Amino acid sequence: MLEAPNWYARQYNSVVARTRESDPDAEFHIQQIGEQRHASSLATIDYGDAFVLDLRDKGGIAMSGAINDDALTAVFLWGEGTTFNGQRSEVPQLRIIGPGTEFKLEMPGSYRLMRIGLRGSALESLRTASASHLGQRTALMPGIHEQRLTAGAELELQQRLLRTVGFAEAAAQRGYDLSAGLAVAASEAGAALARVLSLTEQPSPRALGSSDRRDIVDATLAILEARPHSPVSVSAVCEVLGIGERMLERAFQERLGISPRAYERERRLRAAHGLILTQGDRLSITDIAMSFGFWHLGRFAGAYTSIFGCSPSEARRRFWRHAAPD
Repeated sequence: MLEAPNWYARQYNSVVARTRESDPDAEFHIQQIGEQRHASSLATIDYGDAFVLDLRDKGGIAMSGAINDDALTAVFLWGEGTTFNGQRSEVPQLRIIGPGTEFKLEMPGSYRLMRIGLRGSALESLRTASASHLGQRTALMPGIHEQRLTAGAELELQQRLLRTVGFAEAAAQRGYDLSAGLAVAASEAGAALARVLSLTEQPSPRALGSSDRRDIVDATLAILEARPHSPVSVSAVCEVLGIGERMLERAFQERLGISPRAYERERRLRAAHGLILTQGDRLSITDIAMSFGFWHLGRFAGAYTSIFGCSPSEARRRFWRHAAPD
């Protein structure tokens, strides 16, 4: 039996209110930029394996974060002065954000964001279908993949998005139970995205030699170590090295058996652990986590526990028995 969907339509007049919202497919941090008053309207539906969202916003915000390792997201983002990982995004353009990919957005004025997220069985179906479609295989790799669509295919996908969030908005505002219709709409939006991916083809990456992999990994580690106390964007590393995120991913997997994002996150976790050991008697776990770019404290605690075998709070109590409670 399918779980009941969650849907809503809300308006915000502050970045603080927006920041309270959680995201099923990503962790992120939002801050206001500029002096313009913030105002936004958001409609969304989260139905099991699909997440569909339409956001109309103004007021100037910056957002940074990462897509979860078990999710894929497709977005149209556009607005005056808007940038996506440093690239201008002033007209609608479909971007596929693969699992485990970092992102950084700046929207200094008014903008719009339309999005489909896939996870669970929907993502597994896409993985199965990807065996025969290079475009789908590419989308399932870490990185941001820009898709060039025909006008008809782009319009169809945008219409699916608008229909779905239109249902969600009606359900939220009028109190109607549109569960069955919303489930179908979300499913069709995911299917439309899969069809779009099957229409795109990209060239196969060149083979990497042993020396290539070693040089890429060594150069990346040098960049990470140059900023031992700060998060380092994988996309920024690729820009410095002049390579794609897929190539960096392959080099790390073949040399270290771990993705570059997972390595970078573990590096920050170990740095946070060091700060607990050295200053845990006067710093809270929240302060320590935030200082290393972990904005979702629950996920920080889970990731820390998976590496060190206890929660950060427990580690702090073990080393600093007289520390103030978090």
